[in-house]
Amino acid sequence: MRDEIAVRPIAWVGASIAAVVALVVVAVFLLLRLWNADPGADRVRMRETVLVPGPVVQSAPQEDLRAYREEKRRILESAAWVDAQRGIARIPIADAMAILAASAPRAEATR
Repeated sequence: MRDEIAVRPIAWVGASIAAVVALVVVAVFLLLRLWNADPGADRVRMRETVLVPGPVVQSAPQEDLRAYREEKRRILESAAWVDAQRGIARIPIADAMAILAASAPRAEATR
């Protein structure tokens, strides 16, 4: 029994694979040059250019912001039904905070 590994066949297989890869690369390069392919020809091209519109920006959004904040403040400070059939109501935030503060456990003062 021989314990030696034959290096020559392994080297030939490796060299053959490297040669085939090199030939394929050269062939692709030459074909692209022969066909006068533009740079980037290997990428997929879209049929039409897609123009994405820019963001719609207001020149003076202060009035809209003021109205938005006023509406939210009115909602926070008023009571109304959210779903009258199910009995869900909205109460003013000051009342809600008072209810939570009244039901919170009291901490004893320590020195």
